[in-house]
Amino acid sequence: MLWFKQHADALSNCLHNFSQVFGVDVSTSVAELIDRSRALERAGDISAARMAAQRAVANAQNGDLPRLTDALAQLAHIHFRQGQYATAQSLAEDVLARSTPTEQAYVNALMVLGLCAAETGNPAAAETHFQQAIELARSHGFRHILRAALHNLSALVYVPQGKFSLALAADAESLRLAIALDMSDARWFPLATMGWVHFVCGQYADAAEIADRLAVAVQPNSLGEGFYFCLRGDLAQEGDSPADAEQFYARARTIAETIGDPGLNVLLRLGLSRYFRRMGNPAAAFDWADDARAIAERVGYRHLQGMALVARGRAAWRAGNFSAAETDFRAAIDVLSPLNANFDLTRAHYFLAVLAHRQKNPAAESLWLEAANRIIAHGYTFLLDASADMAFPLLADCLHSENPQVLSVSTRLLDYLQQTPPPKLFIRALGRFEVRQNQRVIPAAEWGRRCAGKLFRLLLVSPNRSQTREQIIESLWREKTPSSAKALLHQATSSLRHLLEPKLPRKFPSRYLQVEGGWVALRLPPGSQVDFEMFEQHYHRREWAAAFALYRGELFPDDRYEDWAALPRERLRQMAVRVAMHVAQEAFAAERFNRTLDACRRALSLEPWEEEAVLLGMKAYLALNDRAGAIRLYRTLAQRLQSELGIEPQKTLQNLYESLLK
Repeated sequence: MLWFKQHADALSNCLHNFSQVFGVDVSTSVAELIDRSRALERAGDISAARMAAQRAVANAQNGDLPRLTDALAQLAHIHFRQGQYATAQSLAEDVLARSTPTEQAYVNALMVLGLCAAETGNPAAAETHFQQAIELARSHGFRHILRAALHNLSALVYVPQGKFSLALAADAESLRLAIALDMSDARWFPLATMGWVHFVCGQYADAAEIADRLAVAVQPNSLGEGFYFCLRGDLAQEGDSPADAEQFYARARTIAETIGDPGLNVLLRLGLSRYFRRMGNPAAAFDWADDARAIAERVGYRHLQGMALVARGRAAWRAGNFSAAETDFRAAIDVLSPLNANFDLTRAHYFLAVLAHRQKNPAAESLWLEAANRIIAHGYTFLLDASADMAFPLLADCLHSENPQVLSVSTRLLDYLQQTPPPKLFIRALGRFEVRQNQRVIPAAEWGRRCAGKLFRLLLVSPNRSQTREQIIESLWREKTPSSAKALLHQATSSLRHLLEPKLPRKFPSRYLQVEGGWVALRLPPGSQVDFEMFEQHYHRREWAAAFALYRGELFPDDRYEDWAALPRERLRQMAVRVAMHVAQEAFAAERFNRTLDACRRALSLEPWEEEAVLLGMKAYLALNDRAGAIRLYRTLAQRLQSELGIEPQKTLQNLYESLLK
């Protein structure tokens, strides 16, 4: 069926109105009209974009077939944007019939078919169309189309199917193309998807980094900014100030309702449902999830509908309505199964199993077997990390199951958990002690319990972050009797283990702390950061400015009188003095005299007798025409040397000082 032949008269009748409303001359070229339609679409004026595309089709009816197919492809995309999938699909098929695979219009039509298939619950067809578009775009150098096709494959196929590694790879390439093509307005698309994937996978530090990049890639009050605020709201719930989440969602909601984008409207409502569930308001959580479900159902977003049913089920569960929760989880499974939406399908099975276990339902083990097999098959062990309070009691009980299949799959999952890195740690030890676990700062008071903090800090500065039991006892409890010291060590390791993984059952091995063969070792996950180790790395690479910025005070100030901390603290202090002097010398050579003084003051605060810092500081004061400042600096040093060491400053300093008195 050729859509154009059936609607040619209607398109011609648009000419007068379009010219009157938008001031477009009938002689405007087809190419200009297509470009205008795309610009209007990017600006969010879909109605005007459609009229420009219709005018382009009408102008191309004079036999300019390549321009006609380009115009039809753009019009097909506009109809897709308006949710008119049947019309968009018909137009796209018409383009395929009129063009060849070497033309951009042909590849754009494949894209429209992929988009329509994705939105109408046919992910297999969507993947086929997007892959065909990607292959042709690569072959013929259509880089703009390739960028869009990669993102669509990621966001509309890989993400719903839970193929997160493939999604990140596709969007990373899409982002590189957007940067290479200088398409600043297209960078937010892959960034938004990448940020959401990292968040869902529990990689909150990576998601926060993406959010920072997204913040500078979006325009105010745009759809991209709406997704940015939604991601910030999600991350706030995992950080130190979950109450901030509500204001981020409010800003996302304002944008979503102004623009009318259903996807953003659903996602922010799911975020609000999660927020209110965590804040102890299951009724509000249920209402937001139900609102999300209604929107998704109305526009036909089956995947989002399934996600909303899972969220509503969790809210009902929190409210104590277990039968309603079970009904929603089973309804979500029915919706998600035809879509191969593996991640959310696995979540629904998993929550169903945990709910049955909590109710001591005899079906719990069989439900767990289904969920556990899905978790293993798709690599979703991070689900258990994200809901450890649910997962670990169930897993612990199933490790004693009489069903050999349940026992086997539970044992495998425990092994998988051991291989899955726990949340990254970001450790500040210079100036003050603070440990952030992804986005969450571990409360300072927790570190004082049963010497957990001292043991942690001792291991941090130990070779390979490990010591024997005897070495630890000698460092921390040398005055105690052997039996008391052993008991204190056991308490400290147990307390530290619980502090880092609060939901871990007693007999489960810790992924941070290894106690084995007479040794205790701290294992930091890949990507963790320790500020004094980073400082040392910069020092050895002679990256003086970076090292200078990182040294924010002495090592472990709360352990100032502990013998085990004295040597590493002094070693780092001496390194910091040398760093400050290098920074001062580089700044003086560059005639940055205030910077020189800052670095000299840093050196003197660490080593009050550092005469080279005084000499360079005096020269910097003189370069700034501050003779009095140079004199004060010398006299402070001279007084300190005399009172504390009974010596005078070096001759060079004395000569410079005496020259200032003349």
